Formats: sequence, structure tokens, C-alpha cells
Amino acid sequence: MSLRENQFDLALLQLQELAGLYGKDSPSVRWAQTLRQKRRALKKQTRLLARRLFKKPVPKPGGKLKLLVHVRGGIGDVCMARLFVCRLREKFPTALIYFCYDNEATVRMVFSDGIIDGFVSRKYDPQEYDLVISGCHAFNFDHYDLPRLQQLAPQWINDFNAALALQKKLQVVISNTPHLDGLWAQISVQYGSSRVANMGLTTGIPVGQNDRAPIALQENKTKEVLSRLGLLGVPYITIHDGTNNNTDLHGRHATRCWPRAHWEKFALLFKKRFPQLRIVQLGGNNSVPFDFADICLVGKTQVADLPYVLQHSLLHIDGESGMAHLANLTDVQSIVMFGPSPMPYLAYARNVNLRAGNCRDCMCIFEDWMSRCPLFESNQCLSAIRPERVMAEAEKILAVDGKVSEK
Repeated sequence: MSLRENQFDLALLQLQELAGLYGKDSPSVRWAQTLRQKRRALKKQTRLLARRLFKKPVPKPGGKLKLLVHVRGGIGDVCMARLFVCRLREKFPTALIYFCYDNEATVRMVFSDGIIDGFVSRKYDPQEYDLVISGCHAFNFDHYDLPRLQQLAPQWINDFNAALALQKKLQVVISNTPHLDGLWAQISVQYGSSRVANMGLTTGIPVGQNDRAPIALQENKTKEVLSRLGLLGVPYITIHDGTNNNTDLHGRHATRCWPRAHWEKFALLFKKRFPQLRIVQLGGNNSVPFDFADICLVGKTQVADLPYVLQHSLLHIDGESGMAHLANLTDVQSIVMFGPSPMPYLAYARNVNLRAGNCRDCMCIFEDWMSRCPLFESNQCLSAIRPERVMAEAEKILAVDGKVSEK
């Protein structure tokens, strides 16, 4: 991304104007917007003061940085943050690095190989850290101890200041997430960035969308997991049709998911072409079990099992989901279907990425975009990706170097 271009600054100013549009001719609306921001800040400060009445901040370690990465969003956002944390570890090898997210099991799974020093709940005290990096589509320095950073990381201060300056420009995005995330994605792609790269762009710790940071899995655990799930010695592919367990779908079909009729047609084509392979369905609370799946593991796996199952899959097929981002932390290649999610912003080059037709890329256009198509009764974007097309891509992947016969 070229941050020297005036057009980039103009795009951010346009977002800022959009965010304040309804208050332009209404002092009461502007007052309400300001009050909302101050109320949120006051609420946050009050919570911190209340905690400090019962617990004093833990002193920072002498001679080494103490860093905290706080990721908001779903399991996919934690998976994408793994690469950033790995780069952070490379930049500050002696630092203590902690990770905060809503679900501890997810963090333990993504960082099971010791990249971080520990999990932290959301009730943390920022003053216990030299730097708190938080956010989702754009990161923000929520708290920093500048004297300690200058003393312990002098070589990074120029990059830190540059990132801080960019964060100030991006406050309209950071303060209005998730409502402006879709527009921020469009701006990012236009200026040469992407979802993963934005984490580095906004922090001064460079990362690339297609850099790799696979989870180092434990060999002794592989046999136990595959045996328990009935997969040991079984050649299989994995499929997933679902979204974040915390997403309220209001009884609707998730917009990022392929239509069931397409899954059924694909299964018929696949079993005819590869009768020796099993179709294994993965998923959680927001996934509906498919009766055509040879092995249905929906709701039957522990979070920690998932990378082991994906690692030994011959192929993973999915919409743009947390499971697809987790698959990117293993060696399995995926076919990922993009409808509401913008493919240039979120896709990995190592996968086969299938983009919907002209109707697509409506991410975050509404608050409930994951469950409601803004134009139609059902999400026609993913309906346009035909089962025959997915099957053709699956054949190409499974035919490479005799992949089916080797595993």
C-alpha cells in the first residue's frame, strides 16, 4: 500500500464524512455521537478503576518487554493473527507476549506450540503491559509505555511512530467497527493491501497475506485424535458449511455458506469419481449435519482436534469462514468460495479461490450481513458457484502427483 498517495488520505476522509453524515445538520445528533464516545470511554475507565480497587497492577519485568495482543472477532480472526504474533515474536524474541480473545480454547489451539507466553481474559489491566495491540481489521495501540519502548526497543521506535500516525488517520474505521469494515476492505485492496497485511501495516510489524505460519502439531497426538474420531487410516476430504458459533443467524441460512442443494449435487459427483475417499463434515453450533457425509463430525470434535483433522485431509472445501482460515495454518489445500466476503481482501494464493458472479462483496453492509442478503431472499452470490465447477477444481487438486493413491 502506498501511504504517500493523497488519494488514500482522501478515501479515509470520505469514510470520516460518511460516519458523521447524519449529524451534519443536526447539533443534537452530533451531541449524541460525542456523548456515546465519551460514555464508552468513561465506562471503560470506570471498570479499570474498579478492578484496581481489588487488585494492583502486576509490575512489569525488568529488562524485557511485556506485550498483549487483543483480537476481536471470530476464530478466523485469531487464526489470521497467528502470523502477526509470529512476526512479533521474531521482532522481539525475549519479550513476554500474551493473547486476549473471548474463547480460551481457541487461543490454546491456534498457539498450541508455544508462540505466546499465555492467555489473558478481557478483564486485563493495560498498565501491566508495555504495549497493548487490539482490533480486528485494523489494529490500534490501546496503551503504550513510551519510555519503556524507547529503552527496550529503540530500533523499532521509528516504525512505531509511523504506525501510530496511521492509526490516527484510521480512527474512523477503528471506532466504527464493524460498520465500516467493508469499506475499509475496499480501500485496502485498492491501495495494495489485504486483511492479514493490514495487521502489519497498522503496527509497524510487516506481514504478508500469503506468508505462512503453520501450527506445529504434536506427532504423538495425531494418532490419538484420528483414532478417536474414526479417521485413522481413512483417506478423506473435509467440508465445512457454517459460521462463527457466536453469530445469531435469526433462523436463516448463513450468507457465506453454499446452498445445501449444491453440496448434495457435489457429493454425488464426488462419490462417483472418488468412491475410495470419504467426505468428512466439520462444524459447530451453526452447522447443519449433512446426511450425505460419510463421517459427520458436526458438534463432535473438540476445538483442539480441528488442526489435526485438517492436516490429514486430502482437500478442504468451504466458504470463507474461520475453518477455512484455520485450514491455512495446516498443510491442506482448500477450495474456498467467496460471496459476501471480498476475495482480493481475504483469499490466500495457495488455495483455489472461487469468486461469485457480479453480485458479491457485501461484507458488513448491514449489521446482520452474515445472515441476511441485502438484495434477495437467499444469497444468490454463492448459488452462482456451481457444483460442477467445484468438482472440476477438486479433481485437479486430487490428481496432482497421484495424491489420492499416496495418502
